[in-house]
Amino acid sequence: YNVIVCSADGFRGELMSTPLLLTKLNLPPARQNLVRRERLFQRLDAGLAQGHLLTLVCAPAGFGKTTLVSEWIYQHKETGSERKYAWLTCERTENDLARFVAYLVAALEKVEQEVGESVLAALKTTRPPAISILATLLINEITRLGADFVLVLDDFHTITAQPVHEFITYLVDHQPPRMHLVVITRSDPPLPLSRLRARGQMSELRQHELAFSLEESAEFLSQTAGLEIDPEQLAILESRTEGWVAGLQLAALSMRKIEDIPGFIEEFSGGYDYIADYLTGEVLDQQTDEVKDFLLKTSILEQLSASLCEAITGQQDSGRIIEQLRQDNLFILPLDYQGEWYRYHGLFADLLRKRLYQLNPADVLALHRGASRWYREHGMFHPAVEHALEGRDYPAMSELIEAHAERILVHGETGTFLRWLESFPAEELHAKPVLVAYQGLALMLSGQRPEKPLAFLQEIARSEESLGEADVLQALYSVMKGDAAEAIRFSELSLNKLPEERSFLRILAFDSLAMAHALLGDSRAAGHAFEQVAALSQEADSVIMTLAALSNLAGLRYQAGELHAAADLYRQVIEISRERLGGRSQPMGKALLGLGELAREWNDLERARDYLFEAADLFQHFVDIGLPLVYLALSRVYIAQGAWDKAQGILDEAMRSAEATRTTPLDDSLTELMGARFLIARGELEQAERWARSRDLLDRPAGDIAEMAEHSSRAFEMLQGEYLTLVRLYIAQGRSSHALEILEVLLSHNEQMGQMRRVIEVLVLKATALQQQGETGAAIQTFAKALALAEPEKYVRTFLDEGQPVARLLYQALERSISASYAGELLSQFTELDFLPAAQKLKSGMQDQLVEPLSLREIEVLELIAGGLSNREIAERLHITLSTVKGHAANIYGKLGVNSRTQAVSRAQRMGLLPFEQN
Repeated sequence: YNVIVCSADGFRGELMSTPLLLTKLNLPPARQNLVRRERLFQRLDAGLAQGHLLTLVCAPAGFGKTTLVSEWIYQHKETGSERKYAWLTCERTENDLARFVAYLVAALEKVEQEVGESVLAALKTTRPPAISILATLLINEITRLGADFVLVLDDFHTITAQPVHEFITYLVDHQPPRMHLVVITRSDPPLPLSRLRARGQMSELRQHELAFSLEESAEFLSQTAGLEIDPEQLAILESRTEGWVAGLQLAALSMRKIEDIPGFIEEFSGGYDYIADYLTGEVLDQQTDEVKDFLLKTSILEQLSASLCEAITGQQDSGRIIEQLRQDNLFILPLDYQGEWYRYHGLFADLLRKRLYQLNPADVLALHRGASRWYREHGMFHPAVEHALEGRDYPAMSELIEAHAERILVHGETGTFLRWLESFPAEELHAKPVLVAYQGLALMLSGQRPEKPLAFLQEIARSEESLGEADVLQALYSVMKGDAAEAIRFSELSLNKLPEERSFLRILAFDSLAMAHALLGDSRAAGHAFEQVAALSQEADSVIMTLAALSNLAGLRYQAGELHAAADLYRQVIEISRERLGGRSQPMGKALLGLGELAREWNDLERARDYLFEAADLFQHFVDIGLPLVYLALSRVYIAQGAWDKAQGILDEAMRSAEATRTTPLDDSLTELMGARFLIARGELEQAERWARSRDLLDRPAGDIAEMAEHSSRAFEMLQGEYLTLVRLYIAQGRSSHALEILEVLLSHNEQMGQMRRVIEVLVLKATALQQQGETGAAIQTFAKALALAEPEKYVRTFLDEGQPVARLLYQALERSISASYAGELLSQFTELDFLPAAQKLKSGMQDQLVEPLSLREIEVLELIAGGLSNREIAERLHITLSTVKGHAANIYGKLGVNSRTQAVSRAQRMGLLPFEQN
């Protein structure tokens, strides 16, 4: 059957592994004896000639919308036009963004092969990118096409999903000049029609224009039914149908066997619904019982073939009946050129289904179940599930969904997947715990907490062995909670239960295992697990999961102190992402965050900000905990620059973002931790001590840390971060002995785990604490070890961030010729700001407080103003309008209480909103 797109070998084939119905991509075949509607063809041509972005063909069912547009295209082809055409007939099954975009890309292949590779690659992920990114990828590929083309979206009224509407809106707003969009619909779509209309960028054909004129009605009746109607009677019929093509066609079918045509026309009255019901009854009454039964039973189908119709009706001569219907022009439309696939006119199908429910409601469930079986036998998963759903065949649905769940989830179709599972009655769903596990996974992958599925699975696990799928869900959720020990236990359980062929779930299990070991600080075990993720992902040609594994391995290199190796891996992630995914992906966001952290460590603060702003832009479009982490990294950059207000504003943004991220509480804890470090850096030690007391950190024996590292289920990285912050508090308070007790334990643990970045940080803090106690010799010895470990990777901020005490140690190292070249290089990078005590830093950066803080966008504009850019240059740099820039500038002046650019920059520098070195 010509209905499935078979997967090709290689990357593109793997991306398109979900079967697509080719018939939805076909231009409806040309039909004979049609009324040529030259006046409407001219209207469609005018839209192209005037460079309009959109042509909207909008009218109720039965006004010949599809026929008009398809015949217009055939006319262009007959005249030798070089313009190309792509056609997509929409159905309700495309109310999942991933599936809709896959069909859209397949339609665009009619224009040029290989279009849309980056889009398809971006879809091949458990968490597809944001709508704007997905649309941008497609727009960029369309821009590179070598031909003008028309994209037709037929039956667009069947699309009700807001994400799809937003995608098309973005596409229209940024539409490449080579493309013209035609939308055929029964009702106005939620697109920016008013704006397009006001700008003269849209053509419209509506009901009153599509309606047949009196002359067209006469021509239609003559050609379709061979009827020559008296002009007076024709005028009555035309006025009653109001030029409604379907009404005229139904009337023509009814009048074929009626002798008293004038009487029929005189009785003909009522609105569209009445006329449709009346005429459909008339048409059905004229058919044989065999044909009538066939029409009613097959009305449940979106598409018809002889084999499919035989399967649900039991009529072995279905092919003959379909041919008879075609010859009789009985509202049946061909979908291919081989004469194998057809569909009923939408209105006719609606009315037949209505009559079926009235006459034989008991047959409906059985008919849908028969259709589901046929689709299943022919390898068409989506329609098989949809018909099983309509037939309430939950056992068949369960079997189908379980067999295809991994493939659906890995292609990001979580919306459709959750809709199917939510349609199950609770008792039916709970009878298949594996589906509950998949439901939980789908919720997790779409950024929602899976409390209900988890509660049910935990309850049944008390009385029977848990499922491998459920263990994967538990492992993922444990990682999100920061419960590393529990995550390891469930990951290992799932890996022991899941067979090798369950690659997607095993990838998730290894990923959870790796993350859990990383949280415990065990880089070796984490690295081994991430290597398993990378190997399995490469074997499955899962680009996203491969990049995620490489990005995580880079993070481990960073923790191990191998900064340059980490940077190389991060750049590799970005390079592959640009080659395979068009440059926009979740792993690319993580890689940019990593490069931002590395640039900050190497004291390249401007580059660090560039990386982190780009990372923030990516993470804003993904369901991930990454955005708060980017904000925290940015806050450290601003602290290093002495921009206290900006650092505080970014921390506030981080907290808001963390609170909005419902998937995990881990980012909330990290944000609170960074806030405590900020307090210490500003010299607000009483507030910092209150934080430490709230975390139950004060006066706890240092030995407890080692025990917690070994036995606590909490992530040790989180614990270690808290204790290092406590160490800085103790040093700031002059309580160096307390600090040293903790540092000895942390040093031993990190050396044992190979966490050399932490080892260097701990050694620097230990040296400052020993110096504070007057133990100069021990301090220099400890500091020399830190320098020796740090020099090959060129650490900078780890030293500079500790301020004047480290500067003194560097001078002493130079006097003793300890790593002299490196020590001198570090000293040369200290600024006056780095030497200032915290209280003086605070005073210099916080002379005044704003009544209303600047937004992130206003800060961006202010920085560009300080850089000397004009308003027009700022608009081009930020991709916003000139009027928007002027609006931001006015807000900045108002909040700062100034009247000019120069005054704004000067005041912002005094307040710490701009780095001191800027002028």
